[in-house]
Amino acid sequence: MSSKKGQAAMEYLMTYGWALVALVAVIAALMATGAFNPSYLIAEECTLQPDLACTGHLLYIDSGGTPQLEFRISNGLGHDILLGDVKVTTSDNEEYESYDLDPAGSKIEQGESKEVMMALGNLRTIKDDVEKMKVSITYVTCAPEVNPDCTSGGPSHTVSGRIVAHTLEE
Repeated sequence: MSSKKGQAAMEYLMTYGWALVALVAVIAALMATGAFNPSYLIAEECTLQPDLACTGHLLYIDSGGTPQLEFRISNGLGHDILLGDVKVTTSDNEEYESYDLDPAGSKIEQGESKEVMMALGNLRTIKDDVEKMKVSITYVTCAPEVNPDCTSGGPSHTVSGRIVAHTLEE
């Protein structure tokens, strides 16, 4: 009779052994697909203020290995603006400023948008990294009551926000 107890114990262990093997295989498959990668749990965002919105962003490494940031600013302020300085501060406290803004083309009319492109040369990032950046945008209002000629000498305003992006490769 004791041999029957041993056989029952072995059958019990074998049944649960196969269940454990199957569980380990499923967990390994999920890990291989990146389902447990914490960077996918962080939502991407680009926020400024409701009336001067960031409507899209992209952080990628170009073919030369330089990180590039692109984002679009949409004007919903109710009047035209002249875009001034655009500064981005990365998580490692490196500050980058957009110098390629054409002064003649820096006007963003009400309801229109403008794309800002910046090279982030010293940013150390690789594909699938999550980067958190602070954005500061200075603009001059072209509201008819305060700056009817829409000149750069009008009232200046600064808006701050943040961008959280996954790094892509070109």
